[in-house]
Amino acid sequence: MMGQFRLMSFSTNLYNLKSDAFYLDFEETKQLMLELKSWPEIQESFILSLPERIEILYYSNFDLEDKIFEAVADCKGGNVLPIKSEFNQTSDEEKLFIHLSELCFGVQASNYGTTPLFPQFSKAYDFAAKSGMIGEYLEQWWDNLISTDKLLKEQADYQLPNFSISYIVSDLLTELVNNVRGPKIAIIGFNALSKRIYRNLSNQGYGNITIVDKSITSCLNFKGKELNNFTFEPLNKVENVIGENDILISTLEDADRFLPSYYFKHDFLDTKIFIDLSIKSTITSVLSDYNQVIPFNLTDIYKIIEQKMEINKKWLKKAKPLVIKKNQKFFDWIDNKKAQKMLGLIKTYLKENVNQIEYSKVLTSNEPLSNFDLVHHKRNKILLKKSIEKIKRNTQYKDIINYDKIVNEFYQYN
Repeated sequence: MMGQFRLMSFSTNLYNLKSDAFYLDFEETKQLMLELKSWPEIQESFILSLPERIEILYYSNFDLEDKIFEAVADCKGGNVLPIKSEFNQTSDEEKLFIHLSELCFGVQASNYGTTPLFPQFSKAYDFAAKSGMIGEYLEQWWDNLISTDKLLKEQADYQLPNFSISYIVSDLLTELVNNVRGPKIAIIGFNALSKRIYRNLSNQGYGNITIVDKSITSCLNFKGKELNNFTFEPLNKVENVIGENDILISTLEDADRFLPSYYFKHDFLDTKIFIDLSIKSTITSVLSDYNQVIPFNLTDIYKIIEQKMEINKKWLKKAKPLVIKKNQKFFDWIDNKKAQKMLGLIKTYLKENVNQIEYSKVLTSNEPLSNFDLVHHKRNKILLKKSIEKIKRNTQYKDIINYDKIVNEFYQYN
């Protein structure tokens, strides 16, 4: 029985706090990788763990979805358990490698593309290699991704656009407060989106950040290395927070309820920037009449994203065909590799099951096969055919098993 790759994927919901149950930090990813390495059923594996998604790729003879899911839950320590139905597993190797390559180079969406993740893929591959979980298949796959990256830079003016809301928000703030030193920022509501915004702002050097939520518990559950140097304020103190900060970012689903417009109707010393990322709220339409508040809502953010996507659309037309072409090159390689292994299995099967005297006669004689005893010859061919059919039943590579070709190769090259 031959092995195959399978991919377990999960991507977060924008506002789903529980979605962070799937995010594995470095120590948790390390724990999961060590667990997979200890299983003899897995020959190779690769784990990409980001705040917004997790991809677990493994090569095995067996479907280990349930076992791996339990291992992920164990890595989370039972704090917030993931929901199995939100994981998606595919065993179609071409489909899963296409998904990963399009994710890696940001060519997933049909019209505009997505944020490329090649640097993150590179770190994940290095980690898997250091963990001893890279074999000939994943090594070839990574070599193909590296050559794809090089090709995109040479022929498609490759760039690294980022269309995520969290990135656009932090990028917008950088433009708006370019001349303001050390602006005070408050993030109101603490969920998966606000965590990504916090990371981006921290990475850009913003330090005076206040997090506002119903309780500090959600903040403390967020791993310490990634969330530090912040001030916490309870949601019932949000009116004071508005007065004390220059930039206010709300990720609350019901901002109209917790942020009534009169909270902003004060004589502030400086103009406030308010970004409301709620889907349903209408507060920014009211605040647009206030002189001391510059409001932005989700529609404004999407307009910025659309502008950036339109620029990227031209690049995508050149890039996607190149990615497809390089994918096919890898598929040809893996098909050939699988076919060679299948042929080896067939040869081993024949050696163990075909009459050794007749087998030796076939291998050593220079005479055409038709000169041999037809009874023995037909028996050998029947056994060969049965062995091929047996392998077909145990692999997804049915389309590349050509009976006539294998018969000729078997009798020619043994």
